[in-house]
Amino acid sequence: MQVNVTNIKISLCLILFPFFCFSQIQSKDSLLIIWENTKLEDAVRADAYNDFITENYFESKTDSAYAMALDLFDFSEARNLKKQKADALILLGGIEHIFGDNTKASKNFGLSLKLYKELNDIRGQANAINNLGVSYRKIYNLDEAKKYYEHSLELSESIKDTILIAQTLVNIGNIYGWRYKSDKAITYYEESLKLSRAIKNEQKEALALINISNSYIQKKEFEKARSYTEDAIRIGNSIGNYNILAHANNVLALGYYKQKDYDNIILAANESLFYAEKISSLAMIDGAYFFLFQAYKGKRDFDLTIKYQDLRSDQRTTIDDISTVQTLEKIKIDNHRTQDSLININNTLKLGIKHKNEKTNLVLAWGVSLLILSVLTFIVYRNSKRKQHKAKEERQQQIAEKEKLLKGLEISSINAMIRGQEKERQRIASDLHDSVGATLAAARLQFEYLMKHQINDEDSKDLEKKISLLLDNAYNETRAMAHLKNSGVMAKDGLLPAVEKLAKNASSKNELKFEVQSFGLDQRLENAIEILIFRIIQELVTNIIKHARATHAIIHLTNYENNLNIMVEDDGVGFDSKQLSKTTKGMGISSIDRRVEHLEGQLTIESEINNGTTIIIDIPV
Repeated sequence: MQVNVTNIKISLCLILFPFFCFSQIQSKDSLLIIWENTKLEDAVRADAYNDFITENYFESKTDSAYAMALDLFDFSEARNLKKQKADALILLGGIEHIFGDNTKASKNFGLSLKLYKELNDIRGQANAINNLGVSYRKIYNLDEAKKYYEHSLELSESIKDTILIAQTLVNIGNIYGWRYKSDKAITYYEESLKLSRAIKNEQKEALALINISNSYIQKKEFEKARSYTEDAIRIGNSIGNYNILAHANNVLALGYYKQKDYDNIILAANESLFYAEKISSLAMIDGAYFFLFQAYKGKRDFDLTIKYQDLRSDQRTTIDDISTVQTLEKIKIDNHRTQDSLININNTLKLGIKHKNEKTNLVLAWGVSLLILSVLTFIVYRNSKRKQHKAKEERQQQIAEKEKLLKGLEISSINAMIRGQEKERQRIASDLHDSVGATLAAARLQFEYLMKHQINDEDSKDLEKKISLLLDNAYNETRAMAHLKNSGVMAKDGLLPAVEKLAKNASSKNELKFEVQSFGLDQRLENAIEILIFRIIQELVTNIIKHARATHAIIHLTNYENNLNIMVEDDGVGFDSKQLSKTTKGMGISSIDRRVEHLEGQLTIESEINNGTTIIIDIPV
């Protein structure tokens, strides 16, 4: 009797893994057929399986992709396939980036780079280096990320790999985007878009479109941004790519958020959340919660505002903890399912074919001897039991390894949460020093003058009112920080009015006068940049009040073309600038210097003893 192996395979597949198998049978996927064909070379099979995971699972069923990628890694390592092992590490690292485990992703990319160098595989090196750049970008080390991207671009261009070139151009554009250099970023994105369309790579094309849209949002060209985003969503729907759809809807929500269009924010954010949860992208889930929180706050729906604030708080403080545990639980389930469907089915089929061949050979060689057939049946049964026992032990060992991995991730997540809390404490301390400290220093100066000099009742009342106003400002600033606000003055009026108000409050009646001179500040800068500049000037004013013993100080603000010049000079006691160390502990000059470096600016200090001090800061805007 002839046995139809194909029918057996289809039947078993439909029983053990119906949804997966149905789609594969319908499409007759050639990559999966190659992977299952044990007569082919191991390297060919591994390459086909890698392509199958990337094309069908990586950006749509990421949990399942992770389980399959682990199997691929084990397969390649057991057969000493260096190139395929390195490719599997790249795949694992990419999935771990989506899961939010940047540390483990970086480790896998580093291991893959080492293997590619041993193999002298230029394309592999370029890919690994590019992904390491992404790891640096995720921890906001933009300079280091840019170095890796540029090295990757150089290698990719040397072998004329258009896909890698297009991907790296987008990553370099992101560096400029993070630094609010939108036009420069768009130049890189458009070059990537041109290459992606030339090779008809829709995934890379959508990636470029999303980033171009984000840059136009920075430029406040919202209609143009929306058209690019809608093109990306159309591509994401056509190829069923959940990662593209999550990112595109997230950028769409950002555009509506900038326009305070609360109803459309909710629609776009819910779409982004739907797809982000499908691929377990913690960053995208957090982004969706943020936009939903802002939208419901704007609509004054306080119940939903609190709901999404709580969800976002949980998400941000447990980004490598609770959500990661849930994700890994899914991975374990998918891993068992994948093993049963793709490995055990394959082994069962091979075992069935083997038994059939053995029986045929026995019939041809020895006839139909009942005794010999019984003995052979017993041996086959015993071997089958031994194999089943061994397979069970291997599965239990894999489960133990995954539990160990899960425990390690839990410990890492706790450490990450503690580091995040410590950074938040440092930020609050810095804000208290810069904002409330400056106001209280001015109040103290006024009070000391009042106590030191005998003045008439009218002047005394004026000083009392001024001191009371400064103390009220200090209270309001402290309260604003408690409610996670920046500077109400900055958000409402802009940089120049805030500096003028600061100078007015800091000026005492007779002893110290602050003057503000400005040129070219007709338009506002980005809000984040204005806040940083305001904090720098606050610190300089505080230093003059505390240390300079000056009677007159001038704050110059000059905006010319793409450069902002800040010059603060006083006629105080001065100091020997050659003896000044920018690394001195505290939050004075070192704090200012760090902020100027963050803005890619330059700080110059000119001072002589008894000849006053001049601080010059140049910042590109």
